[in-house]
Amino acid sequence: MSLREKLNEILPQLLPTREEDAIKGTELIARVRAILGDSYSDRSLRSQFSFIALEEDSCLARVPNGQGYYLRTQDEAPSLHNIFADENGAGATGHSPLHKALALAVRLCDTAGMGVFVYPVEEEESWLHPDLVAVHWPAGTRNEEGAYLVDTTAENQAPVYRAVCVAFNDGDESCRKAFFRALSCGNWAHETTLLLLPGESEEAADLDVLQSLAAQYGAGIHLVDADLERLPRADDLYRAEADEAREILAQIPRVELAAPRHSSLRAPLPDAISMVTQWVEHCINKGRIEPFEQRVAIY
Repeated sequence: MSLREKLNEILPQLLPTREEDAIKGTELIARVRAILGDSYSDRSLRSQFSFIALEEDSCLARVPNGQGYYLRTQDEAPSLHNIFADENGAGATGHSPLHKALALAVRLCDTAGMGVFVYPVEEEESWLHPDLVAVHWPAGTRNEEGAYLVDTTAENQAPVYRAVCVAFNDGDESCRKAFFRALSCGNWAHETTLLLLPGESEEAADLDVLQSLAAQYGAGIHLVDADLERLPRADDLYRAEADEAREILAQIPRVELAAPRHSSLRAPLPDAISMVTQWVEHCINKGRIEPFEQRVAIY
């Protein structure tokens, strides 16, 4: 039995039934360890809590814009709040350039039919995982409710993973750093792409140099000429209906400076990526990718 299956079995017995009695992750870990022992690390357990809390039919609910877990009732649904919260649970405004840039990156991918897995914003850029992972699903169809149904009868179908990093064009040094960060974060994936938006600096990077680096290392570079101040709040952009999002995106000039080179998936995968593949495998195994999952899953 997998860890997720074990947790789904025991969590209803461990969780308080009211939101006001919610327990923090450290206490929930202690309760889980009392049953499962010390076979799993704190990081593994916290990751699974985050993952399970996003499933609409799971028993685990997270306190919106705060900390703590409790037993979910049938009328509660997953929240996007932890995209906009710092590690202490404090809510972000949704107006910051980085949050808007990430929301824009998500909608560029998901309105193109890809699934998106987003990591929360951190104070320092991670060189271990990309800002988001876009997934090309195996072949399938959509039903009338908008859910994507995977064709489980087809042979040799495997998802394709694209690591995406977001950065701002603030000159040569800044963009070279962003490019090599994208390489570091995406060296496990089938494709790696750097999404470059206008920065605050008057100095812009030499695009010929970036294009040369992209050709040498096989990473893609997309220039997105978005005026972030005129965009909706990040959380509003995340939640916008597909038609509304497409209308916003249609007004933003975009240039593919370099196309990503396709490569084999690295094995074994980095620990920071394991939650992405678990989410994708979960969707494919049940043969149904719900609209919420089609848009974004949150670590």
